[in-house]
Amino acid sequence: MNDRPISSKSASSRAASVLLSLLVAAALGACDTGPTPEEKQAAQAARAEAEAQVQLKNFNDALTGRRPDMALNFAEYILRTYPGTQVAAQIRPQADTLRAQVEGARETKRLADLWVYHSVDDEEAKGVVRTAYIYSKDPVGAELDGSEKRARLVLRRHPQWGDDVYLLADGGFVCKGKCTVKVQFDDGTARDVPAYLPETGEPAIFVEDFRRFVPALPDATTVRIDVVLQQGGAKTLEFEVGEYNAATIGEL
Repeated sequence: MNDRPISSKSASSRAASVLLSLLVAAALGACDTGPTPEEKQAAQAARAEAEAQVQLKNFNDALTGRRPDMALNFAEYILRTYPGTQVAAQIRPQADTLRAQVEGARETKRLADLWVYHSVDDEEAKGVVRTAYIYSKDPVGAELDGSEKRARLVLRRHPQWGDDVYLLADGGFVCKGKCTVKVQFDDGTARDVPAYLPETGEPAIFVEDFRRFVPALPDATTVRIDVVLQQGGAKTLEFEVGEYNAATIGEL
């Protein structure tokens, strides 16, 4: 058994060796600083591109399924979330076209939904009563609860009473005996049209223009009618008639 003490020279040599090893390790550790900013940026770009590719598939699936509204949602998500990707550059022109298409379809639906149609087989009237009506674009007053009042433009075909165009508004209209109202389709010339109040006292005014008025509707976007309201005075009532369905009233 060797019980000799370790010489100080040997210990010093070992300590120096250990210190050198530590210094080398520290130096190597200092050199291993991880990804460079450029490498991090490239990795982030690759990840964004991969995620955008997933959304691109959803976008294409929606187009194939003829869902332009859904496709637009995916396109706008890609453009908002991954704006610098190749996928975003690829779909940007399509997104602009889709946006115009979807907004156009929404506007068409909005205008079509403004119209309400009824067709009733009325035994008392001895036939089918057809009506179509639409509310004015702007309010003409307010209810007690603050909700808006709007005038109504009504087209009616009645087996016994005949064909009529009339307006309805709370409080009624000012018209003594026979009067005239101005009717204008889009930017055309405003015409003076005979009008009268019903003898039965409803808050209405009949516009004696059915044979010219109704055939002009399919090609019009806006109808303006100048009237005088019992509650509100002189008003130009504007109606967005662009998606009127002529088939509901029938041929003249």
